Amino acid sequence: MLKKENFLIIGSTGRNTGKTEFACNLIKKYANDNYIIGVKIVAIIKKEGNCPRGGKGCGVCTSLKGEYEITEETFIDLNKDTSRMLVAGANKVYLLKVDKNFLKEGLQALIKKIPEKALVIIESNSIRKVLEPALFIVIKNMEDNTIKSSCAEVIHYANKVIEFNKMSWNFSPDRVISINNTWIIKEKTTAIILAGGKSSRMKGVDKSMLPINGIPLIQSIVNQLKNHFDEIIIGANDIEKYKFLNLPIVADIDKDKGPLMGILSCLKASNNEVNFITACDIPIMDIKLIKNMINLSSDVDIVMPVKNKEEHEPLYAVYKKNIVNFAEMILNNNERRIIELFKYTTVKFVAFNDNQWYQNLNYKKEYLDFVKLNADKQCDKIN
Repeated sequence: MLKKENFLIIGSTGRNTGKTEFACNLIKKYANDNYIIGVKIVAIIKKEGNCPRGGKGCGVCTSLKGEYEITEETFIDLNKDTSRMLVAGANKVYLLKVDKNFLKEGLQALIKKIPEKALVIIESNSIRKVLEPALFIVIKNMEDNTIKSSCAEVIHYANKVIEFNKMSWNFSPDRVISINNTWIIKEKTTAIILAGGKSSRMKGVDKSMLPINGIPLIQSIVNQLKNHFDEIIIGANDIEKYKFLNLPIVADIDKDKGPLMGILSCLKASNNEVNFITACDIPIMDIKLIKNMINLSSDVDIVMPVKNKEEHEPLYAVYKKNIVNFAEMILNNNERRIIELFKYTTVKFVAFNDNQWYQNLNYKKEYLDFVKLNADKQCDKIN
């Protein structure tokens, strides 16, 4: 599968989802400062011979004679999706008609026409079978419960499923952001970094301030998270120590009650319902895993990684703000374990067996080994 960090694919579960309008919003947003290519891909099952939408059709599918055909849009006709992309400000717009059996060949031919540093926005479902972009967004028409087959084949790849209802989306195009020639989603969520521990296993050395690539560990964590979240909160009782981060610092409501109290205190201060909470001693943030947990939180209170069915990671998990009352009740009963929340909330567990990146820097040796292994390497795990 080809991988392109400057590509964004927008698919849909069916018709009338505002897919092209969503793409045009993004083109307008970034056209002034970037070279943008718009692409519409029509994947054709030639043996069927008829329009996949039924009826007489527009003739696009039946006009394909070979394996694929690439056409550059040069005319303005607002009834055509490619023309609308051009009007929105795309530098070039292409229509790729391709036999479904030759998606990879058609994509490779298309890529040859695209400058390496261009931002690319593609309307398609099927192309996700052969292309891994920075983002794959699927838009679902809430008035139509069916999912067309081309989307059903790839929807499990979606980084975000957006709902379209009565001419509007439940997720604004403004939250799709281009940074450093790639695409990311800025979630309407809060990231909370808990830095209230005593670092006893590090023999008094403050884990959050350990140098990583020349900056404090907690700053490294902030840098990895900041472009992906509306808000970042630091949970810490030493407010002066973390002022350099220029972020909200929330002290425990009641001291010496452990991390559950830190979670409670920060959730109360959060401006969002959905919150990702991490300890300050995890040097690499797996953004893909975090975003997956956020997406899975739509119908539960907590999403938490778990190893071997019983090793929970409560300080690298997603919590809804509505668990606050249960956390207060547990603490008032002189309980401190985060897993006590499981008795009163809905929880979804995510299999978590990636030992290649995840670790806690609890001991000096773990820190020294991490620094040695990651010397002269970027510590951020973006994808």
